[in-house]
Amino acid sequence: MIKIGNSTSNVSIPRPPDVVTILWQRNPLDRRAPRTIVEATIIGNAEPCQRFLQTGKRYRKAANCLLNNGFEQVTNERLGVFGIAVFVREF
Repeated sequence: MIKIGNSTSNVSIPRPPDVVTILWQRNPLDRRAPRTIVEATIIGNAEPCQRFLQTGKRYRKAANCLLNNGFEQVTNERLGVFGIAVFVREF
């Protein structure tokens, strides 16, 4: 509680957003092969999607879980057979 002049106010510091980055790859010999996760980084919390954010897991399953749980995809860049995606969840 903070006192400002003669009044008091409940002020809280906002919670920082949750951020997930995913580096993915696709088999260059099969364009129809699913994208798989090379590495995922979590800043904050990615509940309930952690089990999908493991090396070797399918990118699409992880992305769908994040999107269905309040994350917004802010970028998805292709780098040849690799790509990077960033998801953010704000409160």
